[in-house]
Order: sequence, then C-alpha cells, then structure tokens
Amino acid sequence: MLDNYVSLTDWIAVITPSVILFPLYFLLANHFNIYDSPIGRSSHTKRTITGSGIVFTVSLFITSIFVEMHVHYFFWIGLVLLVTVSFVDDLIFLKNSYRFIVQLIAMALIVSVIPISESNGSFSEKLPIWVGATIFGTFIINGFNFMDGINGLLGSCMMVVLLSLAYLNATLTDAEGHLIRFADPILIYSLIASLAVFLFFNFRYHAKTFMGDAGSVGIAFITTYLIYMLVSKTGNISYLLLISVLGIDSGLTVIYKLILKENIFIPHRDFLFKKLVHIGKYVHVKVALIYASIQAIINAIIIFLPFNKGVYAQISLVFIIISAQIALFICVRNRFTKTRIIDIRTKTKEEDNQST
Repeated sequence: MLDNYVSLTDWIAVITPSVILFPLYFLLANHFNIYDSPIGRSSHTKRTITGSGIVFTVSLFITSIFVEMHVHYFFWIGLVLLVTVSFVDDLIFLKNSYRFIVQLIAMALIVSVIPISESNGSFSEKLPIWVGATIFGTFIINGFNFMDGINGLLGSCMMVVLLSLAYLNATLTDAEGHLIRFADPILIYSLIASLAVFLFFNFRYHAKTFMGDAGSVGIAFITTYLIYMLVSKTGNISYLLLISVLGIDSGLTVIYKLILKENIFIPHRDFLFKKLVHIGKYVHVKVALIYASIQAIINAIIIFLPFNKGVYAQISLVFIIISAQIALFICVRNRFTKTRIIDIRTKTKEEDNQST
C-alpha cells in the first residue's frame, strides 16, 4: 500500500484490532495482576494497569495480515525483540545491561536497512554513520522510556509527532514535484489508531492504564525508524526536531544526573514534567497538553517554513530551536528548584520552632 488511496476495508483493518485488543488486555491484566503500584517517587497514587502498550505491536501484526504492509523484515525482528524484552521487564525486573544490549541490536537492524546504504562511499565511510545512528537511536528509545510517568504525556506528544509524519508522508515532494514516500502509510495510520484508543484510557485525571516499557520502547523504536527514513529520503536533518520536546527534557535531565554522579535508571523526579506536577502542582493532563502544544508549534515550523533548503539553513534552524528549548527548560526548571529549596527551608524552620 504505497499510494495515497486507503480503502474503507483498509481503515477497518487499521482501527479494529486496537478497539478489540485494549479491553481484552485489561481483562488479562486484571486476571494476572499486571499493575503498577505507586512507590515513593511515583507520579500516580493508585494501582494502575501497565504494559498495555504491547497492543501497539500486536495491532500492527494483525493489520499486516489483512493489509499488505511494505516494511523490511529486519524491522519486524527488531520490534519483536525489543517489545518482548520490554514486556518481560514490565512483569519482572531485568538488568539494564540486558535491555540495553537488545536495544542496540534492534536499532542496528533498522539502521542497516535505512537507504543510506544506497549512497556513494565505501563501507568504511558509511560505518561511522551506521554506528552513530544506532547509538543515537538507542538513546532516543531510553529517553522515551523515561516519559511514561505522567498521564497522557508520552501519548499526546507522540500523537503530534505521528500526525506530523503522516502529513509529511502524504504531501512531501521533491524538486520535480514527485511525492516523497518515506514509509508505508498503513504503518503510520495503524500506530495512530492504537495510540488514539490508548489515549482514551490514559489521558485522564486518573489513568486506567499505562503503556509501560513495552509501549514506550516500542513506539520509540517505530518513530525512530520513521524519522530516520524521512531524514534519509529528504536529506533534511531538521526533521529530527519533530521529537525535540521529549528529547530536550530527557537529555538534559540525564546529563544533570550524570554530573551529580547519580544512577539515571533509579526512579526520580528531576524531569521538568515531574517538577511541574510535584512542585508546581499542575494537573497531569495540563502538563501533557503544554508539552504536546510546544511540540505541535515546533513541528508546524519545521513543516511549513521554508528552512529545508540547504544544509546551512537546516543547521541554523536546529541550533535556534534547540537553544530556545534548552533556555526555556533551564529557566522553568530553576524556578521550581528554587521553590523546592524555599519550601524545604520553611519546613525545616517550622520543625525547629516546634521542637523548641
């Protein structure tokens, strides 16, 4: 299915699996007690069904049975490996090293089929690009994995990203006016359908379910594949900014934790979105809307402004947007960090007065 036409039968095959599988998963989760119970650093206060993001992958497979989907088999192998290990981690804890190795293998599989292999140059010239893309993609996967902590946050941001990718896939043209198709539209539409059903249960004051590692890692893997294909087909590196909001928050927070020599895999509240909830007392869905809105504005700039002409224009755009996001992140983060310090000092002073 590589043309613009998607029949009614195709749409039924795209939408139906998710509508059926999510309620079915809830029954299984209740039966097998697949819940995420709140702990000290959690952002939720009630036991919540987790791991439902595995439905994204299962729905893709079911859709591919009824509708021809042009995706390399390396993509499927990498996705199955990644989601299986992540779902097991949702059920029982796995060492970070095991998951990281599988993530590298999965990313290496999809990077190996990116059309960069069709460009001129020897194997030794291409190898650094492959290695860099594999490592960078693995960091993206882990960054997304950190984001499944606020109701609707990852889902709403990813809906913005996928809708942007769907629009580009349907409208992007080259200099001769030929349509640039970087992915099978059914792949994108199927993921959008699954995400829409998930958000119905997650984008609430009290979420009914979390996507878990199986969902956050799986959707990160697929999105990374789509963006890599888009950048490869167009040569426009500014399309990496389509996921920049989550990337800036997770990336800078990881750097901050590393500077403090703290374990980045231990649950914490140093992400800006968690500070907004726990210190700023923002409602979860409000934070999710703020993040998704900022990403939507950035994506609109990337898609509709003519900055995609020439590598210098692309680099300039990337530099300007990333610098603005980093400045905003640091400004807001420092504000809430200072608020926390004042609260701690006030609380300590009150305790001292009470003791005397």
